[in-house]
Amino acid sequence: MYLPGTRRSWIVVLLMLVLLAMPPVTQAHPPSDLIAPQPVVTPRGDPFFGIVQAFNDPERAVAAGVTWERMLVWWSHFQPDGPDMWDEQAWLPRETFEAQRAHGIKPVGIVIHTPPWAARNDGDPAVSPPHNLELPFDDPENYWGQFMARLAGDYAGIVDTWIVWNEPEFCWTGTMVEYAQLQRVAYRAIKAANPEATVILTGTTYWQDHEAGRTLFLQRLLDQLARDPEAEEYGYYFDAVAVHQYGNPLNSYTVPILYQRILASYGLDKPLWFPESNVVPYDDPLKPLMRGGLRATMDEQASYIIQSAALARAADVQRYAVYKLRDEEPENDQYYGLVRNDGTPRPAYTAYQVAVRELSHAQDAQYFWSGSAMPPTEDEITALLASSSRRAQFVWPGALNGVRMRRGNDRVTVLWNASAAPLEIGVASSAAKATLIDKYGEKTPLVRKDGAFHLTLAAADNNTDARDWDLILVGGDPVILVEPGVATARDPLPRPRDACWGVPGALVPANPTPREAWVAPTGYAVSGPWLEYLRTYGDVDNLGYPRSPVVVDPMDDTQCVQYFQRVVLEWQPDNPPEYRIQRRLLAASSAKAAPPARASGPNGHDYWHFPFGERGLGHAVSNTAPDGTRIRFKEYFDRHGGENAFGYPMEPPALRRGADGVTRWTQRFQAAFFEHHAEFDQDGLKPETDLPWRTWVVQLRLLGDEYLREEGLPFVSGDATQHVPRPPEPLPTS
Repeated sequence: MYLPGTRRSWIVVLLMLVLLAMPPVTQAHPPSDLIAPQPVVTPRGDPFFGIVQAFNDPERAVAAGVTWERMLVWWSHFQPDGPDMWDEQAWLPRETFEAQRAHGIKPVGIVIHTPPWAARNDGDPAVSPPHNLELPFDDPENYWGQFMARLAGDYAGIVDTWIVWNEPEFCWTGTMVEYAQLQRVAYRAIKAANPEATVILTGTTYWQDHEAGRTLFLQRLLDQLARDPEAEEYGYYFDAVAVHQYGNPLNSYTVPILYQRILASYGLDKPLWFPESNVVPYDDPLKPLMRGGLRATMDEQASYIIQSAALARAADVQRYAVYKLRDEEPENDQYYGLVRNDGTPRPAYTAYQVAVRELSHAQDAQYFWSGSAMPPTEDEITALLASSSRRAQFVWPGALNGVRMRRGNDRVTVLWNASAAPLEIGVASSAAKATLIDKYGEKTPLVRKDGAFHLTLAAADNNTDARDWDLILVGGDPVILVEPGVATARDPLPRPRDACWGVPGALVPANPTPREAWVAPTGYAVSGPWLEYLRTYGDVDNLGYPRSPVVVDPMDDTQCVQYFQRVVLEWQPDNPPEYRIQRRLLAASSAKAAPPARASGPNGHDYWHFPFGERGLGHAVSNTAPDGTRIRFKEYFDRHGGENAFGYPMEPPALRRGADGVTRWTQRFQAAFFEHHAEFDQDGLKPETDLPWRTWVVQLRLLGDEYLREEGLPFVSGDATQHVPRPPEPLPTS
């Protein structure tokens, strides 16, 4: 978070103009039981958990379970007056490092701040490229290379991990070519001096480039490094990539996933480190602030810690740290510390302890949300990543959010609500008993009832981005559910207790067998009576692939539905069992039926007229078009369920031009839209299949996908990058 030359956060730089004009908050501390007594935590040695500058309060760091800390290294302090100088007092005493290591806390150095004598550019010398950077890394006149080699060599065995520079999107006055050389020289110099060292690529924020409409710094840097013929030999000159995120815990998942995709596009598989994360509290009496600016209450800051750490686990982040342990000096007149300078902890400190205790050594962490597949599909994740393209923040993809993981023989699930109303959920489980833990470590024993643990998740109202009041940032109070002995059980994911709770097929086991469910290529499962309906009425050719799980209709919270490419299926519990799954009349809802017409002939094998009335709309289905073309609509209609599947014809066959530019015979039914594809009307089998060509003579338009797009529903259809999730309802009020 520290920016050379000034003390400012990127959050404030971006949002200072959108802070609310509200008086300072002066509410008292949270109840004392939120911050004392502190739970006793024995460090479990999980290298995942770190913190910035733990040496400022080593006792608190040890009690929190910290295993690594990030420390600032100022080049300008070591060599303030020239390359031949070396101030041994520029950094912490070596006894401090030894003491920290004795406590199980490994130091990580972040190197910043060009000294004025070495600065090449005018302006702030701290963020300038150094002179002679273009020389070989080991040239005596390459000041940067010489400094990094001596630093890494002097501290080898004490500090073996180095982060090169900090937030260069706005802390670098040089070109990208110069920055690539800065990284290249540092990597080669460090490795030459200490071959066992780990070199981390500078931490970037994503948002600085995103707000400016630029290609992300990481991608621009990789583009430049890719031109180096030796880049592959040296692993692109870094061993891992750092990420900095604040304000919204969802960023702890989305930005790492986005960076992983960028790395993969260059053929790279590098670990991600999270050296900075936090949200600034605005209601601390020590320093009351205005609500806004992506801030939070102290209680919400505690929620942030749990949610952010869990999501970083789900994003496969290798190291995670909070900025920072102790307040130190105010930055932009605000404090970030989990502990105040007077030694009193904020509630977030306790939450950090709880995160360490409950999430350490967890494996196979998986982020999920209400309405997602199991696990979320690549298209769903792509849609989530694209949600910031037209909104001020990434958008929570569902009201229920969770991270499920495995810890030894136990299953640990972190759950929270991203909507502005309490949310009742059920967690189907094969465990008879479980323990529920809140963010302050309070434990509540649970007993399974009706096959599930039933919980109510608290509402969320942290909408502190003045650019978009509809967006929740920090979710409601998180809870941690520990289910003993069921780490490998195939229990379904938690889901809201809504209109679909208890509906057959709504709860699908993880990794279901073919008898339990069919998991489509779209990632969604079809189970129970929904699968029976699919098999009965034409399978994929008729309904298409599922586009959602069994969910509550976002347009009607009393209706349980499942979306498919071509249809929307509704659960009608008051009908006889064989009619409880019904198609929504999508075609009828989008257009009016044509005026009724008289029958043009007797009903028979090739033609059937449905008179206007309770059993028809005055139109016929036929195998022959008005011009005599053999369209086979009645064959398809009869074979796949007739009026029970498609409803009644709404018009006679009509010529229409399709999205592919081809004019063909079509006919609208209440629940379907038939298209005739003459190119498949031929004898023989389609190559590489055992199916006749004529299987595809009649095809159904993707009415379900059209419906999803037109209504803007929170399920992916078409291009996932064009899909923006809806904020979970109800929305907060500003």
